[in-house]
Amino acid sequence: MMPDSKNHKLKVRSKVWLELEGKPFFGEGRLEILRAIDRLGSITKAAEETRISYRRIRGIIREMEENFGRPLVITQRGGRSGGWAAITTSAQDLISRFEKQQIGVKKEINDTFELLFNDFP
Repeated sequence: MMPDSKNHKLKVRSKVWLELEGKPFFGEGRLEILRAIDRLGSITKAAEETRISYRRIRGIIREMEENFGRPLVITQRGGRSGGWAAITTSAQDLISRFEKQQIGVKKEINDTFELLFNDFP
């Protein structure tokens, strides 16, 4: 039985990620982690917000940095003034380029979808 086209509207969805030597390197999840660290200044707070364990986030950062060949997050351990974390200019550049890529891909996908399915029942 076909759905009633008046009650259901087709939508297109896509997921884009970057690969390095055939292995996933950067995508929406890792983007969310770096954004949270940048905004909150803390890996612990980023872990709480993203609901990803601190240990897992540290592992993801370490893996990305090893594969990328440069630091993406810098940290200062606690003490009297407390610890902090910040993303590097390399991470900021990666985020900026990835977001621009996402915008371009989504525009192309939406334009193509509109062209192909504009009059589809």
